[in-house]
Amino acid sequence: MLLLAAAAAGCGSARTAPPTTTTAPPPDPASAIGGGNTLYQGGAWAVVVKGDTAVALHLAGGEWAPDRSGRVKVSFLGPTGTVAPIAQVAAELSAKTPLVESGLWVDGVELLEKGGGLTTMRGTIYGAPSSALARGKHLAVAYARTATAATAVARVFRVR
Repeated sequence: MLLLAAAAAGCGSARTAPPTTTTAPPPDPASAIGGGNTLYQGGAWAVVVKGDTAVALHLAGGEWAPDRSGRVKVSFLGPTGTVAPIAQVAAELSAKTPLVESGLWVDGVELLEKGGGLTTMRGTIYGAPSSALARGKHLAVAYARTATAATAVARVFRVR
């Protein structure tokens, strides 16, 4: 009986790895618009800048696609034109459903933004770079999204 228990304990003792499944990671969001710089990628949403244009993208069916629905409105309040080296960036956001995420960047660097507004469907975000900007051309990007739609916009400004 003891011999039978020892033999049974030895059966199946070879370790076999559990079967693994792999899924290919989604493509780089920038590839959906022919290149550019991915500023943000979180879950199924991304913000890409190409030249002086910003695009919000949504991952669906393993592919990134620009959101051109217009269901989220993002409008820059500032900066405008030529500004001082310490410039505040501000944008107004609105949608017909609650806003769930927003962001601001200058030259690809995310700003620590603050926000306020009257409702979850309308508000303002603002922030400033942590140090003075160099003289010349700069690019600000503002982004906002709801659960199902997003918009990103860019604005060129200059520092004197």
